[in-house]
Amino acid sequence: MPPWTRRWTGVLGLLLCLTVPSSEFIKPLSLPPLPDLTVQNEWSKDELQKPPNIIIVLSEAFWDITQIKSLKFSRDPIPFFHSLQKKTTHGTLLSPMFGGGTANVELEVLTGLSMRFFPEDSIPYEDYIKQPTESLASLLKAQGYHTTAISPFYHWYFNSSEVYKDLGFSRFISLEYFNPDEYVGPYIGDHAVAKRIIEESRRSPGPDFIFANTMENHYHYWPGKFKRNTIDITGDAPGDALGIAETYAQGSQGADRMLQELVTYYNDLREPTILVWFGDHLPSLEKNYVYEQTKYISGENDPDFLEKMHNTPVLIWSNYLPPAADKELHLSPSFLGPLILQTAGRTGSAYTDYLAELYKKLPIVPPADRYQAMGIDPALVKEYEARQQAQWEAQKLHSQTPANGEPDNPFVLGYGAPALEGVSPESVPVGGDSFGRTQLTLRGGRFGLGATVFINGSPVPSTWQSEQTLTVNLPKEHAAKPGTLNVQVKVIDSKNNVLGTSNTVSVPVTEKKQ
Repeated sequence: MPPWTRRWTGVLGLLLCLTVPSSEFIKPLSLPPLPDLTVQNEWSKDELQKPPNIIIVLSEAFWDITQIKSLKFSRDPIPFFHSLQKKTTHGTLLSPMFGGGTANVELEVLTGLSMRFFPEDSIPYEDYIKQPTESLASLLKAQGYHTTAISPFYHWYFNSSEVYKDLGFSRFISLEYFNPDEYVGPYIGDHAVAKRIIEESRRSPGPDFIFANTMENHYHYWPGKFKRNTIDITGDAPGDALGIAETYAQGSQGADRMLQELVTYYNDLREPTILVWFGDHLPSLEKNYVYEQTKYISGENDPDFLEKMHNTPVLIWSNYLPPAADKELHLSPSFLGPLILQTAGRTGSAYTDYLAELYKKLPIVPPADRYQAMGIDPALVKEYEARQQAQWEAQKLHSQTPANGEPDNPFVLGYGAPALEGVSPESVPVGGDSFGRTQLTLRGGRFGLGATVFINGSPVPSTWQSEQTLTVNLPKEHAAKPGTLNVQVKVIDSKNNVLGTSNTVSVPVTEKKQ
């Protein structure tokens, strides 16, 4: 059983197995008033010469469900997003995915490689990226940026920890480094991701490139997913379809609050910052069931199926550039990276420069059977495919060339090895206290979901109190006779791999004083 699915509870110290985190972990998020985005900060010449922070948020399954016109909402589920659309560059991405495949959309945004040119149903993160690969992270890292990836899911999923290293990230904060009290429904809440984005940008003195994705509004959307729904939806559709729509709308609120939290913080920050926000794919509302029952589409043969089911929202906000609310985007995700580099005034590569020029003539790459209907020049697509293949082959060749003494890419998973600063009490009596019990308190950090206490080399149940504190109800056998308790904290993933190990603190077990 993975370490974060165990809790030590009750006076009997019962070990409970939690395959789905409890909704009791929901915490209300109090946000400050909406920032006045009509008031532009005054920037000095020196401030504007600094490379801007670049923060990209892939908001899981983020989509504007109010586009289903047959539905009536008791209130807007994403009011801040709608208000921001009116004030900044925004539009749509033609996602290659529907209902899943987040890693493939990530790939396009980060590398400029189009999924249209990979085998259907492939996942390049798992199947192809086995070597250093040019990305926004590697390009910006070479320009002095601190590069961080954040995802509140397993570090091994989609081979993410290896891929992010190959893409040039220096740090990857995965699920194992989030906290047990940060769940909202069955997944880590969006506020917890926003918290870490802000923390990481504070951590470094220089410019930051942060790529984060979220999980709060991940599939499923059956009623009961969240502790309660606060949006009522009515319409000419079956009750089960309305219930699914309400659950999705409830989850959308977490994304909207996260967007507000980030804009509020960076609007007041005296560092030039660009925030890019987008949805990776439309949600699978039991595949197409809700979309068809609400008459959003007539079925898979709907003449507008591609546009309705594959266009996801995107916006680009900045705290220092003039607002461009009239600028609407419609592009494939593979062109978003070069656009971000241009917006930030950052140097790209020969490949990203090529994509930036191609974008002017070919902003989207749809499936081949839509070329004629959408006015796509097949010759431009063929050229793009050839350039992508050449880029790919060059990177594979480079990875096979000796490094000539070049240093390895330094890479930290989460917050590195946990630190154990002390254990109290500093010694324990044989047999425990007068009731035969002994509780140890471990101080240090940073402790998260993966933090597992080991005593004399064996894991013991523990209770997470905070990022700095764990407690252990010491099993009786550990205090049965005089000796030494060697206490450690290890970060363990769901496959029981050790990701980090703390120092050891020794606690003597001594005879009780007469």
